[in-house]
Amino acid sequence: MKENTENSFGSSNETRCVFIGAKVTPRQKEHIKSLAAQCGMTVSDYILSCASNFKPKARLTKEEVALLQNLDDCRSDLVKYTSALHGMSTKQRMTMFNQIPFMVGWLKELGNVAESVCQFLSAVKEHNKIPSNAKSEEI
Repeated sequence: MKENTENSFGSSNETRCVFIGAKVTPRQKEHIKSLAAQCGMTVSDYILSCASNFKPKARLTKEEVALLQNLDDCRSDLVKYTSALHGMSTKQRMTMFNQIPFMVGWLKELGNVAESVCQFLSAVKEHNKIPSNAKSEEI
């Protein structure tokens, strides 16, 4: 049975060739262009996304990208530290921390932090797109 991949806007591989216009003021036009640019989208993609009840996310500034890269580097360090600590013998860990319950709790928390950072980085790196089907609007 063939799955229907079309939504109310047609299939995703269909070429856009029909123009729809709307009267706006010059200020409104610039505002819409600015919003689309902030999201890394064309005006057409931005308007279609909004029309399909999808709220595009603003893209990151160069400064924010640099901060995220720094955060990603920190995450890498945390993962390396966690791996190194897991590789130590019990005696080495006791010598280093002198309290096994603290060590175990600390490792668990370190793993949770690393996972949270990974999820955050994945979420902010995701590109805006026009929803491809009606189900994506419900998510």
